[in-house]
Amino acid sequence: MSAGAHLNDLLDNLALLIAGVTLITFTYRPGSAPDSLARLSVRYAATVALGLYLMLHSVTLAPGLIFDFRAVVIALVARRYGVLPALLVALPLAAYRLFLGGPGAGPALLQLVLVAVLGAWGTGWIQLRTPFQAEPLTRRLWRPVPLFAGANLIYFLAFAAAGRSSVDALPIYFASTLLSALGLFVAFEVKHSRLRTLARTTHLGYLAAVDPLTGCYNRRQFDQDLPGQDGTGSLLLLDIDHFKRVNDTYGHGMGDRVLIALGEALQANVRASDRVYRLGGEEFAVLFSGLYTTRMEEVAERLRQAVEAQVATAVPLAGAGITFSGGLVPVQGDSTHVLHAADQQLYAAKHAGRSRICGTVKAA
Repeated sequence: MSAGAHLNDLLDNLALLIAGVTLITFTYRPGSAPDSLARLSVRYAATVALGLYLMLHSVTLAPGLIFDFRAVVIALVARRYGVLPALLVALPLAAYRLFLGGPGAGPALLQLVLVAVLGAWGTGWIQLRTPFQAEPLTRRLWRPVPLFAGANLIYFLAFAAAGRSSVDALPIYFASTLLSALGLFVAFEVKHSRLRTLARTTHLGYLAAVDPLTGCYNRRQFDQDLPGQDGTGSLLLLDIDHFKRVNDTYGHGMGDRVLIALGEALQANVRASDRVYRLGGEEFAVLFSGLYTTRMEEVAERLRQAVEAQVATAVPLAGAGITFSGGLVPVQGDSTHVLHAADQQLYAAKHAGRSRICGTVKAA
């Protein structure tokens, strides 16, 4: 086969690699939640299929020695998920290489193992929850070179097994190392670009849904979440008593510290399934999802007392205490009516002397 035909086959293999990695990146989604088993299974099957397809379009470098970008697929998995997932992808590829036979089959299997181990350097044995981390271009550019420079030393073993001189392996070693490094760089850039886009989407979604001062969800997110309750939840509106006095006496900087401390205390004292919102100013809301096994009035009052104590510790004000009033209602019916009912209960708590929760919700 001519050099031009070899080059065309290599370019075709590289194009298949890029197209396959691009398709696999569409199995990623925004957010930091762990992938479901179904999503991981689809991604695994697609990755194995890509590796096998690349092997079907391999290029013969020497008798018994073939080249393709299957090792790049293993390296991508190892770099993101660790040694064990990379070996799991390598297993069917290795089985197919054994089926093809030839003196290079054994060294090819060892090469896949080396790529899995060396490619996962710094990642570990297994890491399925992998938040996006941007890497500088220089690191992305040069990291593939030592990986394949080490893994491709196996070519010398393959030539020795075939009874050929190691000098004959040098051009193939350097060519395969540079080609594999180039393939990994390009494939990683495709994945890196996709993950960076998803990370930016997640961040923009976070900015749109979260209050920048307190880290609680904002009014916009509250208006979206409240109508979605299933009728078993509860809404607690919470308001800082005499907050204007805090701003007037200690300054708005101290007022912000109180708001931040309140948001942190609320989030620390509710369940993971509950959500805390800052509706505006000194008014906060808690959406309790589902039913508690105790009376909601007791739950809300314990929350108020715990938050009151924690805020007083976090932001001590000389000669003044910080108290909270709240209105508690079940989330049933029209969301506008629910919010109005909670406002009425909050007003009742203020009118009754503040530092209390008014409202009733039936327990489970």
